[in-house]
Amino acid sequence: MQFTFPPGRTWFYEVWHHKASVLGGVLAIISLSLAHYAGFLMKVPLQIVAVAGMPLAKGVTATFLFYMFFCAVFARVLTSILQLGILPFLALTDRLERGFSRKMDWTHQRRFVRSHTQTIKWEGHIWIAIQAFLFLLLMLGIYVKFTITWISGVGLCMSIVLVLLSGLVRSGFFLQPSPSTFSRKIKKRPARSGRAASAAFVTITAALIIVAFFMGGMRASLLRDQEPQMTMTKDFTGMATVIASSEGALLLFQKQGIELRYIYSTPEFTTSIETKPVFPPIGSKKE
Repeated sequence: MQFTFPPGRTWFYEVWHHKASVLGGVLAIISLSLAHYAGFLMKVPLQIVAVAGMPLAKGVTATFLFYMFFCAVFARVLTSILQLGILPFLALTDRLERGFSRKMDWTHQRRFVRSHTQTIKWEGHIWIAIQAFLFLLLMLGIYVKFTITWISGVGLCMSIVLVLLSGLVRSGFFLQPSPSTFSRKIKKRPARSGRAASAAFVTITAALIIVAFFMGGMRASLLRDQEPQMTMTKDFTGMATVIASSEGALLLFQKQGIELRYIYSTPEFTTSIETKPVFPPIGSKKE
């Protein structure tokens, strides 16, 4: 099937030309919650994952998506509050630079119009960047409460840096003598802009996948470090930490010194995996 594009749509044509990368980015966005779930299960024994992996996926991913949308809305609200305070302040300071009642001759008027136009032109990009930063900060503060270990922190930072470098390679950044030349060619050449747009899309989605994966591990570490609570199920009664739950199924965690035990309990059965048999046996059904 042959697609033809009307004149003036060369930028879209270039993006379509790199449709494989764009399609990969779309699939990455769809699998964002699964990447988070994979990070969440990294330290869970494979025997438990084999039994509980599918039943618990719904509960873990639903919680992740809830916090993600909550933090996105909260970040948008905070950004809107900043806009209400900063934009009028910028306009007033520009107007009051030489006195509010200064004479607006042609030179001053042109400078004011030019600066005001530049503010309107760039403010959208600036607010998007601020909102993205606030969203990440809120996710780290609310969802994982800054539970960052050396391994997860260094791994996250290095992964994001490598993803950004790969994005620059895809966009052809290192083929140019300077960033200004690269920027100028993107503005003037549709082929360059299409390639850069495709690379940016793939880079952003790859970075989101990495952040979601490491954030899943941070979330699991946060829950494992919580104080154990008295938990009662059909076959288990004792002090344990609830790691995940979904439709009556519970993933419990117990720690005694350096020894660990994971317990998966459903209304039908209960199974456990422990490093050493130092925990009290799970009670059987009463006669």
